[in-house]
Amino acid sequence: MLFKNASVYRLTSPLTHSAEELIACLENQAFVPCSGIRPSSFGWIPPIPYTEDAPLAHEVAGSILLCARREDKVIPPSALREAIAEQVARLESLEGRKVRNREKLNIKDDAMAELLPRALPRSKQIMGYITPADNLLVIDTPNAAEAELFINCLRDSLGTLNLVPPQVRYKPSDIFSRWLMTRKLPDHFGLGDSCDLIDIETGSTVSCRKQDLDTAEIRNHLEAGKLCTKLGLRWHGDFRVTVDKELILRQLKTESSDDEANDEDNPIARLDAEFVNLSLELGRFLPALFAAMGGEGQSADA
Repeated sequence: MLFKNASVYRLTSPLTHSAEELIACLENQAFVPCSGIRPSSFGWIPPIPYTEDAPLAHEVAGSILLCARREDKVIPPSALREAIAEQVARLESLEGRKVRNREKLNIKDDAMAELLPRALPRSKQIMGYITPADNLLVIDTPNAAEAELFINCLRDSLGTLNLVPPQVRYKPSDIFSRWLMTRKLPDHFGLGDSCDLIDIETGSTVSCRKQDLDTAEIRNHLEAGKLCTKLGLRWHGDFRVTVDKELILRQLKTESSDDEANDEDNPIARLDAEFVNLSLELGRFLPALFAAMGGEGQSADA
């Protein structure tokens, strides 16, 4: 699929911008590469990289695709230590005294400022999309810090952005544990082949991968007091996903491979097809997942 992960957020205020208006807003936070002593940069790039002057947002079938680039200058720790050691040794030799720890912090800052302009940049792209009709923002990362960077950049672009993670009534870990114990899942859901279990009191964990989850061994762990914090699921047979206790999705995959439908001669058409497939699949799956957690609303005990 186009995304491998999905951090999902519910917009609490409707997005009223058209795609054209959104593009104009994104220009204010367009990506600028790191330069000089600037250690990092984050901003928008075109989600369609195949044409010149591509817009910073791409709308298909009612969903708007976005792409951000994160760039960080990388200073090898060994190079930083060496620069600090050289400066400390020089000062101690010139002044005949030991350099204090507070001075070493200043020396470290100076060394960073000297090394940053020569440091090599490391970049990463993070994609996301908004479906205004469903008030959904989906970001292709399981990492909370990366998702926050994406959200803050979008908020800075728009001036305001009100959203929250899915607010479901029941704790996902309780629901996952119940499914593993009873093997009774909602319609169209089935167990995958992975799960993570944790004992809240002792912190001991069990991770199962590529394993039959319908076993006495799994149920024995649950009966001993462990909770399931991450569970592999199948939905409608061919959609596979791993869902954690924060309802972050990982390892998104459809068993009917997208590659068969790829148009190698038209990368934009291929991107459109993959994006439509992703947004439609998640547009159907997410309401079913939230419903299985008791629906969106105030939390309650499972």
